Amino acid sequence: MRATLSRAAPVAAPFAAIAVAAIMPLTAFAAPASYTVDPLHTSVYFGASHFDRTTVRGRFGKIDGRIVYDPATGAGSLDFTVGTDSVDTGNRTLDGVLRSDQFLDAQNNPYARFTANRFVTDGGKLVAVEGTFTLRGVTQPLRLDADRFSCGQTVLFGVRRDVCGGDFHATLKRSAFGLTRFLPEVGDEVTLQITVEASPGNPQ
Repeated sequence: MRATLSRAAPVAAPFAAIAVAAIMPLTAFAAPASYTVDPLHTSVYFGASHFDRTTVRGRFGKIDGRIVYDPATGAGSLDFTVGTDSVDTGNRTLDGVLRSDQFLDAQNNPYARFTANRFVTDGGKLVAVEGTFTLRGVTQPLRLDADRFSCGQTVLFGVRRDVCGGDFHATLKRSAFGLTRFLPEVGDEVTLQITVEASPGNPQ
C-alpha cells in the first residue's frame, strides 16, 4: 500500500483515517510536522447485517496514511488509504465476492480513501474528524466520531517516540457508493470501527 498527501488514489472503510487527523490538540511537536500512520497498530473493521439476523464482519489489512499539521495555527490535512484487495472476512469465498466488480471492484479501484481537513473539538477534546470518503470512484461526506483519543510519549525496546492514537467509529450507506448487490438481504448500513496510531516523521 502506498499513500501520499499528493496522490489522487481512491477508503470505504472503508473505510476510514482517518481519525489520525485528530492530532490538532497536540502542540508539543515542531510545526509544520508530518505524521505517519503505524500500520501495525492501525486497523479498519466493518460490519453489515445478514438477513437482519446476524452481522457479517471483516477487516482490511493494507492501511497507510499521512498527516501534515501546524500546531501553531491548527491548520492541517489528512490522507488515509485502504487497499480494497486486502479485505478479509475469514471466508475466502466471500472475500472473492467482495473483491469482485459486484462490490469493491478491487482490480479497477485498488484503494478506498478518506481525506479530511476539519477536526472537531469540544472543550479541548477531540470529538470527531470530518472529511470525504471515496469508494469505487464515488465520493461522499464522512464523519468519524471519536470514542477516545490522546497524545504522548511511549517507550518500546528502549526507544522513546511521540504517539497520537485513538478509537473511532462511523456509519455509511453502501448504496451511496453504488454497492447495491444483495440488498436488502445484506444490509445497506455498514458500520466502521477504526483504531489509529501515528508518529511524526516518515516510516523507516
